[in-house]
Amino acid sequence: MSKSAAELSQRAEEQAVRQRDRIPALALVIANLVPLAGIFLFDWDFRYLLLLYWLENWVVRAFTAIRMMSAGGLGAIPMILFFCFHYSFFCGVHGIVLLGVTALDGMSEGEEIAPQESSLPFLIPLDLLGGTLAWIHQNMPDLLALPLLAMVLSHGVSLVQHHWIGREDAGRRANEIMSDPYRRIAILHVAIIAGSFFIVSTGGGSAAPMLALLVAGKIWLDLHLHRKAHLDRNRKAAAKTPAKG
Repeated sequence: MSKSAAELSQRAEEQAVRQRDRIPALALVIANLVPLAGIFLFDWDFRYLLLLYWLENWVVRAFTAIRMMSAGGLGAIPMILFFCFHYSFFCGVHGIVLLGVTALDGMSEGEEIAPQESSLPFLIPLDLLGGTLAWIHQNMPDLLALPLLAMVLSHGVSLVQHHWIGREDAGRRANEIMSDPYRRIAILHVAIIAGSFFIVSTGGGSAAPMLALLVAGKIWLDLHLHRKAHLDRNRKAAAKTPAKG
């Protein structure tokens, strides 16, 4: 295949990916707009946003495990169990960082998020998960309703459209799929936490316009990373396909 023909084929494939991504991208934007209702109607502060975005990590974990099972079948179960443990530890450390950010805004006594007691120090990040989820259930139950459901539906639409209909994971092993969420989460949440530091330091932890800017920034970055990841995976899949002619 000539270079020009290869370029045309690549452009056609990218256009097909963008076409297929219209509904998932729209679902992503709508799901991320839901928190605006909490900000403007229910006086959410920045902690609601941070914890909602932290909860989204668990949605990503669930759908990544489904993709791994789809790719590897029952033989992928040991790898899925390892992924769930490792990813949970990763999110636990992330939760510790969130505690530091929320502490900057002077949480009142009794509002602190504390890890459940553990006799093993290396399990503290995992114990923190239970404490954080229990705290959310008690103090911010709204996060576990429509906002979280919107995230689930958004990631579910993407799973169906890209990975089942578009067969984006065709030819990939479970251990390859396992690494997909980490880069996105690392970039996205570093940006979110940095934005939150700025909001808190400027005294805007409860200011709706500042929080709306944080939501807008998250939508833009999330959409960019979402599209880039799917384009990259499709390019790699196309490269594995033998060229005709």
